[in-house]
Amino acid sequence: MRSEDETRTELIDPMLEEAGWKAELVEKEYLYKKGRIRLLGDEPVREKPQYVDYLLRRDAHGLALAVVEAKDESHSAGAGLQQAMAYAKDLGVRFAYSSNGHGLVEADLATAIIQDLETFPTPDALIARQEEKAEMRGPVVTNRQGVKTGNPLIQPVPAVAGGGSLRYYQEGAVTAALSAMLSGHKRGLLSLATGTGKTRIGHTLAWKLRKSGYAEKILFLVDRLSLLNQAYNDFAAHGEARGIVASGSIPLSRDIHFATYQTLYTATEGVRTFERYPRDYFDLVIVDECHRSGYGDWGGVLQHFNGAFHLGLTATPKRADSIDTYEFFAAENRDAKGEPQPLYEYSLGQGIDDGFLATYQVLRVRSDVDANGLRVSEEVARGADLFVPEEATVRDVYEMAQFEREIMLPDRTQTLCEHLASKMRTWGVNDKTMIFCVSMEHAEMVRSKMQTLLGPEAGKLQYAVRIVSEERDAQDLLEEFQLSDSSEPVIATTVDLLSTGVNVPSCKNIVFMKPVGSPTLFKQIIGRGSRIDEETGKLFFRIVDYTGATRLFDQWDRPVSPTGYDGPIEGDAEVAGIVVDAATGLPVTGAAVSLSVEGLELAQTVTDSDGLFAVSGLPQVVVTVTAGHKGYQTKRERVDLGVEDVNDLSLRLPVVDDRAGLIRISGITVRIADEVELTVGPGTTPMTSDEYFAYVKQEVLQVTSSADQLAKLWSDPDDRQSLLESLSKQHVELTILEMLLDRPDVDGLDLLSHAAFGQTMLTREQRSRRIEQFQFDGLSTMTELQQEIVDHLLDKYRVAGVNEISSAAVFKLTPFADQYGGVRGVSRAFGGALQLRELLNALQAALYISDESGPSGNHSVEP
Repeated sequence: MRSEDETRTELIDPMLEEAGWKAELVEKEYLYKKGRIRLLGDEPVREKPQYVDYLLRRDAHGLALAVVEAKDESHSAGAGLQQAMAYAKDLGVRFAYSSNGHGLVEADLATAIIQDLETFPTPDALIARQEEKAEMRGPVVTNRQGVKTGNPLIQPVPAVAGGGSLRYYQEGAVTAALSAMLSGHKRGLLSLATGTGKTRIGHTLAWKLRKSGYAEKILFLVDRLSLLNQAYNDFAAHGEARGIVASGSIPLSRDIHFATYQTLYTATEGVRTFERYPRDYFDLVIVDECHRSGYGDWGGVLQHFNGAFHLGLTATPKRADSIDTYEFFAAENRDAKGEPQPLYEYSLGQGIDDGFLATYQVLRVRSDVDANGLRVSEEVARGADLFVPEEATVRDVYEMAQFEREIMLPDRTQTLCEHLASKMRTWGVNDKTMIFCVSMEHAEMVRSKMQTLLGPEAGKLQYAVRIVSEERDAQDLLEEFQLSDSSEPVIATTVDLLSTGVNVPSCKNIVFMKPVGSPTLFKQIIGRGSRIDEETGKLFFRIVDYTGATRLFDQWDRPVSPTGYDGPIEGDAEVAGIVVDAATGLPVTGAAVSLSVEGLELAQTVTDSDGLFAVSGLPQVVVTVTAGHKGYQTKRERVDLGVEDVNDLSLRLPVVDDRAGLIRISGITVRIADEVELTVGPGTTPMTSDEYFAYVKQEVLQVTSSADQLAKLWSDPDDRQSLLESLSKQHVELTILEMLLDRPDVDGLDLLSHAAFGQTMLTREQRSRRIEQFQFDGLSTMTELQQEIVDHLLDKYRVAGVNEISSAAVFKLTPFADQYGGVRGVSRAFGGALQLRELLNALQAALYISDESGPSGNHSVEP
């Protein structure tokens, strides 16, 4: 019986070739998802990537037409169809196929027809069916000038031109934008998270439009010089077709023009730069980071070039502070409720879930002055110095939102900087860090203190720098900061110059020292850390929040998950309990208690004078109850309201040692009041290791009720694979359990049995010895050659686990390939392929025989 690899090589490849699918039209193992990155403490663990077995394209490096999912001979032909359809939907592909090499099943996503086929359709047949769509009527279309040209949608982009395999969402965005243009729309919006390659999408669009002849002149519009240079460099494949608009000079001999708003509005002899262009000069105007600048900035330019297609690029979803952007660019693409929608959307959470973006940790920190406000009269009475400029009116009470705007608090800044410095000493003093400050003066104060605190330790004169508009060398400092291999600067303080568009892939810490009220700005800022940097090995970043900015997190920012909560937020369940001091047992009055389900907050309350709280009207689901109070560590408990109400929950809060966070300075004294570290866990819920074990137990019990039943499932290769796929969908991963338990030497079954049922774990070495202990049926009657092969199989199991010996693919490896003739040689040694499969199945089953049961079933193999 052939493995999946053998099925593809020996059966499916010839089927495709016979149908006319030449090698250049077939992309094998297309990287679909890179594998989500998870954190165990500060240790990143990447899940396995997902690949599409075959992606069938119209031309080499051209439009994708179909996906093919292959299954081995033990599965039915249609076993992979559901998976193929999911791939096709994400890729924007119409046709999905599943095959085991003997049968073939097709799903047409446009007609919802599923049918069995004997052979693959030819490329021409599939193209003819694809062209039934309006914008796909053949390779010739008519552009806005009424001229017949090539169809840009099917124009290939070779790898040498920066094309090749785009990520699936990039292909989807390009297709969506071109489809809108071909359908006669005038405007469109692409909403993709920072770090997902919006500029590459723009480059691909430009290439397809220009090479097909559908559009030739393109304007790429930005609001900052640094973004202009980045975009210009990213379009390098266009070579001499690029030109930069300078003050008083427009590159009319070039096809792709890069410009800032400011340059286009510059007037020479009373004529603005953009007005020097003919009104019909550009076919496409791309407005990068279009949410940043209101219609007053780019409106005049777009009005002048009103015959061009206007494409907005943004890294944020529609929010209250971006309504105008959506109304302008997305007006022609509305949902059933009449709300404007982007042509294509890809969120930060989805990018993290797919493994294309770095995951994050959140450290929320508050000083006591941030938590309680500043009462000026009390601080002056204690001896604080107060300076009041002429004509200024001093308030008695200031809140955090007014700090560094209306009143400067150098002592607070000192406290926050010392706290951050202590964290960076633990994390790494050379981890690149962006600190967002309230004002230019505040940014200079923070820069100076961080340089003083950590610069000498790091041995760097430019350890911390300020990158703001008034700095003469801000651009040079930024360019050096952006380089992954630059040793300094390490810390950049800024107000908003780094909040959007600037690529610093190696940045590991995003620090909020200024309050943020705009969800759009918040998303832009955290996007500065979301890029993965292969050069430095950066796979995650930290968000250090001193000002409560992370309250603006929403579903856009969180990883997407099959367990993401979308159920009811109300019901008739109740939680009641008490919050007490863990050391004394005395009630904690005024403790904040919040209840959430998978990251969605359901309710908040505070404890009464007896430490009691009660919340009703909750849904019957698993709820996380969190309690906290100044001077105490936060405590979380998960309760299952699907079983019954919880009326006796006890949350014991450990006391925080005040001396650890107490910093005494002249003027006012500022303490760190509380500090909570959150890591993105399964779904959207931050979890501790203990909570993760409880979560694993809950999920395992959903699929099996006992350790014996789990072992029975595990011993069968197909059942084991189904079990692992089911658990993986719920984010139960063996790699995470292995690291949490620090047991890389034990079998996957033992990890799950220990977590779910408290079973004692056996090492793979111990399990391999059980083969002899229980006299694996047929072992004693095997030939010497057969016993040698079994011994080598057990060696493979000891090193890599049971999946290593679950298919005949193992015989392609050393020593089987070079000593025993590979799959065919080993197969002959055991009397044929069927007997070899029986051997592998029996060997796997024997590894999991319980101590009490002895040999189970007849596993004999004919020599």
